[in-house]
Amino acid sequence: MAANPNVPLNVRFNLTQCLVLVLVVALVMSLIVTHLHHQRQVRTLRDAIDDSRSTLRTIEYGAANLRLLELNPYIWENPSWIRLQKHELAFSILDHWRSQNVIDDVVGEPGYAMDFAADALSFFDCTSADEFVELTRNELSVYPDDPLSHATFELSDSELVSLDAFIRAATTPDQNGG
Repeated sequence: MAANPNVPLNVRFNLTQCLVLVLVVALVMSLIVTHLHHQRQVRTLRDAIDDSRSTLRTIEYGAANLRLLELNPYIWENPSWIRLQKHELAFSILDHWRSQNVIDDVVGEPGYAMDFAADALSFFDCTSADEFVELTRNELSVYPDDPLSHATFELSDSELVSLDAFIRAATTPDQNGG
């Protein structure tokens, strides 16, 4: 027998069925909210890991360039190689200046970025941001549209003051331990 569409259905729920339905809906909503919360936490953790990896790459790249200049005598005999390595080292100095606190936190050694800058700046004849910027724009430019030149041209006045304080602190023997 087919149900007559004109006859209203008498649907009745008892209290137990209503409470079970409300409980199921509440549990589903709770699971959805928990799932969304966990997704947000996972995304935040992934972003933090990516940021740490980027910082570690900056640290390792700078250290590798510094080691290469210190340990490989062939570089000192070849002007184009030394220019390229100094070019890359200048980028590392800028990265360590920009991310000084983060780098120190990641390494777990307060002053690591400053110590790196002191070691790296020993390969340059500069003790101020003006000298460093002039060096990067004129002597270390590897090709006409060099990103290092652009990176120093784009520095604001306040960034130049901050870079100057960083370079002066790194090149002052009292500040960097020797």
